[in-house]
Amino acid sequence: MPQRMLPQATVPGLPVLIVGDLMLDRYLDGPVERISPEAPVPVLHVRRTFERAGGAGNVAGNVAAMGGRPLLVGAVGRDASADRLRGVLAEADVSTASIIDTAAIPTTTKTRLLAGHAQIARFDEESPLTDTVARGAILDQVAAHLPTARVAILSDYAKGVCDRAVCRAVIDGATRAGIPTIVDPKGADFNRYCNATVITPNRSEAAAVCGFPIRDSDDAIRAAESIRARFTIAAVVVTLGEQGMVVVSVGRVAVIPTQAKGVFDVTGAGDTAVAMLAVSLAEGTPLEEACVLANAAAGIQVSRIGAARISRSEVLAAIDAQSTIDRGKVLGPEALGAAVRRARGEGKKIGFTNGCFDILHHGHVALLEAAARECDLLVVGVNSDASVTRLKGAPRPYVTSAARQAVLAALSSVAWVSEFDGDTPLELIRALEPDVLIKGADYKAADVVGADLVLARGGRVATPLFVANVSTTNIVDHILASRKPSP
Repeated sequence: MPQRMLPQATVPGLPVLIVGDLMLDRYLDGPVERISPEAPVPVLHVRRTFERAGGAGNVAGNVAAMGGRPLLVGAVGRDASADRLRGVLAEADVSTASIIDTAAIPTTTKTRLLAGHAQIARFDEESPLTDTVARGAILDQVAAHLPTARVAILSDYAKGVCDRAVCRAVIDGATRAGIPTIVDPKGADFNRYCNATVITPNRSEAAAVCGFPIRDSDDAIRAAESIRARFTIAAVVVTLGEQGMVVVSVGRVAVIPTQAKGVFDVTGAGDTAVAMLAVSLAEGTPLEEACVLANAAAGIQVSRIGAARISRSEVLAAIDAQSTIDRGKVLGPEALGAAVRRARGEGKKIGFTNGCFDILHHGHVALLEAAARECDLLVVGVNSDASVTRLKGAPRPYVTSAARQAVLAALSSVAWVSEFDGDTPLELIRALEPDVLIKGADYKAADVVGADLVLARGGRVATPLFVANVSTTNIVDHILASRKPSP
């Protein structure tokens, strides 16, 4: 299928109505290095905490990052978590004016304990919404926003906002307004979603509704056709994780392969896909092409920790990255600085490491993967050809700078690559101001170039690992030795 690029916000800020369950996602992250003497449980040494908007709030944040204007409607409690959630949403350029507060429920809050990239526990605070006054206020907000919206989303997390009355108000109102409704469903009862434009169940949700297991894309197509017929839904998109997604609409079936390169955390992947789908449909992108973009957005999301905001530029880069070598990641200093500023504005933590990478070997790959786990986006500084020659002597480098950068850009652990000409990357570090500076464990933190600059800004220095007995020199010596004739 020809892939049309997502328009560069030709009509900026198209309004997208998002109605659904709001939640605050809280993360405590750090290493686990011992078991508690009090009970056989791991002891998490908390090194950082961060908060994100979850559920419909995550959808709204991604809509904003992708160039849409989110109109967010939901309910929260009257508590500190609600205040923090409003703050997180405001930081993501999401208006909180249409969020209803009620004393009848606490704000849904999910606290996750992370050891590296793995969740080791989660604590939930929640109660279903039953407040009829709050529900009436939600319906009023839906009615107020539908006339200006270009697309509507129901983000159902089974916390009580998306009951039958709200679902009917959104779907029927959107139909009268001539705009599509996208449903991210929950549970096995899809009757309240009848007549929606698009519904996006995952594998388990579709299987629960249809009553048979979904093992592959053929099963998913059969399930989608069943859901479409039973609930009079124009298009069904079944997401299959590592198997991508299937799209079934009137007379059309498409199987879209996954774009995920490394899965660290599936939190928020469905939200991200729905947000991308909504923004694309609002801009007039055909459904199948919109699903390609949504699939790419979800692939980026699962490579991040927590419910992250995925930008339009990241989705475009992922679509462009179908070639073996992604040169779109190789940036000069000015373009790199702009990319880092955008990412930092979206709340991303920037990591930096550097090296010659003359012949890329498994020690390099292991270090880069470890470095990527220390941050959201990893920048790799690469010594220029002249710099390598000064440091290593002739005939180094064996591989030109352009080729070394292209190979590094092909790694999923690497966000961007940039060349520097000095003997050290100090000027590049000074310009980028990374949050985390990363080198191999053979370095002492105090000896890492730029450590003082990063630490002075409140950042940190990480030396996660070192793979012994492997180097470019050793590889070349082995090759040369193997070519010598036997005595």
